[in-house]
Amino acid sequence: MGLVGNPSDGYGGRVIAMTVPQLETTVSVQLADRWEYAGTELLEATVAALRKRRAELVEQPAAFTFETSIPQQVGLSGSSAIIMAALRALARRAEFTWDLVELARTTLEVETHVLGWAAGPQDRVVQAFEGVLDMDFSTPWQAHAYHRLEVDKLPPLFVAWHQSPGQPSDVAHTNVRQRWLDGDPQVTTVMTRFAELAIAGRDALDGGTACRDWPPLMNEAFELRRQIWTITDVDNALVETGQAAGAGVAFAGSGGAVVGSLADPERLDAAAQAYREIDAGFLVLHQ
Repeated sequence: MGLVGNPSDGYGGRVIAMTVPQLETTVSVQLADRWEYAGTELLEATVAALRKRRAELVEQPAAFTFETSIPQQVGLSGSSAIIMAALRALARRAEFTWDLVELARTTLEVETHVLGWAAGPQDRVVQAFEGVLDMDFSTPWQAHAYHRLEVDKLPPLFVAWHQSPGQPSDVAHTNVRQRWLDGDPQVTTVMTRFAELAIAGRDALDGGTACRDWPPLMNEAFELRRQIWTITDVDNALVETGQAAGAGVAFAGSGGAVVGSLADPERLDAAAQAYREIDAGFLVLHQ
């Protein structure tokens, strides 16, 4: 999930993001007489993409099953997690080892080329490499542009989400992406500033000032988002609840979930209680 700088990844920007071990997806494959996709277009699209990119992984039909603890359609990369888990499962079956950049790129191609969704590389790269990454997307798909960061340097962090599914992330991105492609100066300025926030976030981590500096960076990120996206009432409630508990709060993805940063880890309990009162999911990422 994005921490600082998102969603500039799809616009040549820079993002600090992390994976969340408590939220995971597993996909299993068993030999079968025909392909069985466990009732989801995600797995069917994965096989379709591999027929063009890595046909050796789909020479024999398989039956998929999957389990996920990632809340769906709240901007926490649940769809890409299923696709990537399937790619890894098919690779294990074929005794094939993915290059991590290719794994991330193939996952994104399933979403953008096969399913026709608007999406960026951020979540796919961090899901492939795992951990906490500082990713520079000015030169896309270059492993040297992805830098692993120390988890212990992060400030106190949490993620919160509303319990009912929202709109798919590609719906949130489509209009803004077209404006960016058209050279809209407002979108260009906002995306440039998002990337600058990621640089400032990295500087704060390196300088040991993340507890102080990250909350205002996250609040600024939310204000930037408001300039070019319409924010729903439920998303506003997620942000305002965290801010009232003393956190800096920004979107974790494209809507439906937020990530919050606190200067004081002792405030995490108060934040958790505040989100319980609005019936939102809540998880501590770092304390």
